[in-house]
Amino acid sequence: MAQITITIPDAILPRVINGFARRYNYSPILEDGSSNPETKAQFAKRKLIEFIKSAVREAEIQDATNAAATTAAASVDTDITLS
Repeated sequence: MAQITITIPDAILPRVINGFARRYNYSPILEDGSSNPETKAQFAKRKLIEFIKSAVREAEIQDATNAAATTAAASVDTDITLS
């Protein structure tokens, strides 16, 4: 299995983690008042993975939609003749 590695310098790691935490609304306290078992770093990693999956999903759905539209258009042009 291939791996993607992102190297973040230690000096800016807190900025990256805090940026993801803010962007995706991390809270150390859950709605029920309990402590969030997921750390900011775990949350940031999860959100990064979700972002990558979402980008791939959207691209592949668009490709499938385009292919289906092309197939449907060709089928209509071939199958329906009017005189």
